[in-house]
Amino acid sequence: MKRDNSLLRFFLGVILLGAGLFLFSQRVIVRSGWYVWRVGTFAMPSGLVVVPLIIGVIWYFCNPKSVISKIIMSLGVVFIVLTVIMSISISFMATSLFDYILILLLIAAGCGLLLRTLFKRRDE
Repeated sequence: MKRDNSLLRFFLGVILLGAGLFLFSQRVIVRSGWYVWRVGTFAMPSGLVVVPLIIGVIWYFCNPKSVISKIIMSLGVVFIVLTVIMSISISFMATSLFDYILILLLIAAGCGLLLRTLFKRRDE
C-alpha cells in the first residue's frame, strides 16, 4: 500500500516558492521617475496625460449622453495608468553567485513540487 503525500508536497512547494520569491524580492530595486510619451518626433511629458481625462470629464458634464466623452475619459484613465507603469524602473542588485543560485533553486524546486501536486494523475 502506497502512501499519498500530496498535501505535504503541496505545502513544501508553497514554502520553497515563497522563500525563493521573498529572497528574490529582497534583491530587486524599484525606482520611479518622470516619463515622456514619445510618438515619432512628438514628445508629451507625463503630466500632460491628464488632459484627455479633464477634457472627457468637461465634455461628459456638458453632454452626459455622449459616448465620445466616455471613450475620452476611459482613454485618459488608461493613459494615466500606463504612464505610471512605464515610469517604473526595476533592476537587480549585485549579489553573490551562491545567493543567486539559492534563489533560483528555491523557486524552481517550489514550482516543481507545486506543479507535480496540481497536475498529478488521479487514476490510482
